[in-house]
Amino acid sequence: MSISINRSKAVGKYFTSTPKKPVQPDNLNDKKSIYIGWGMIIFALLSFIFLSIISFVIRYFGIKKLRKALVDKENYERDFEQYKKDYARAEPKPSDEQIDEWMDDDIDNIIEESLRKLDLEDGDYTAKPFIIGGPADLDDTRYALGKDGKIRYSHLNVLIVYLTDHNILTYECVHTLIHGHTLSDITQEFPYKEITNLQIKTVNKKISFVNDKTDYEKGVQQFAIYTSGGNVIEVTYSFSHDAYHQGELVNIGSQQTIKAVRKKLEEYKKRYQKYER
Repeated sequence: MSISINRSKAVGKYFTSTPKKPVQPDNLNDKKSIYIGWGMIIFALLSFIFLSIISFVIRYFGIKKLRKALVDKENYERDFEQYKKDYARAEPKPSDEQIDEWMDDDIDNIIEESLRKLDLEDGDYTAKPFIIGGPADLDDTRYALGKDGKIRYSHLNVLIVYLTDHNILTYECVHTLIHGHTLSDITQEFPYKEITNLQIKTVNKKISFVNDKTDYEKGVQQFAIYTSGGNVIEVTYSFSHDAYHQGELVNIGSQQTIKAVRKKLEEYKKRYQKYER
């Protein structure tokens, strides 16, 4: 039997191995498998997107938390350093007795200064100094409640009075207990006949405690001397008994000064006023 094809092609085919036909898969034309395949692809894609979002959210809050922790640590270290400085300025505190001792020493020095400023240093002058005082009316004045229940203050207003037969001599100063020196002072001298009024009054004052708490004291007592020349000598010396605060104010001197001035003024008027008319 002859084959009607080109011989060269025919011989080539003769000596060429015939390939096996590939086996057709059963699900090649199965639509269900196609849907499942696409579904898995889409699910994987959505899962990736979802996990990416979750990863981003977790990373965002993680970074935020870490940053806050670092900032908190930095703030704490800064605040702690400031705390150590503030603590060193506040502690250890001296005792109430030590503060009172320093104040008494300062008042002794103030008396010496009053004698010098009033030219009363000579030994032949023996007039007794009368002292009265209390907290200075300054923004810098700070109040502290001691363990003994008494209120002490950082700045003093001290009035020293010398009574002669005809004149009253005064030395008044504002003094810082913190540094132990006088910030300002003034001396005055005038005859008793120029005194027009002695006054004790109760006023309200704003006071600032060492803990930065500010209160209004409703019972601050002041002593004032008025003269015909318009001079006013005024000093805070006590909290009244019905004062808002429970603590007792540490006094400088005593109210004996007020009594002594009033008594001397009355004696002078009785003795000399009839001759001065």
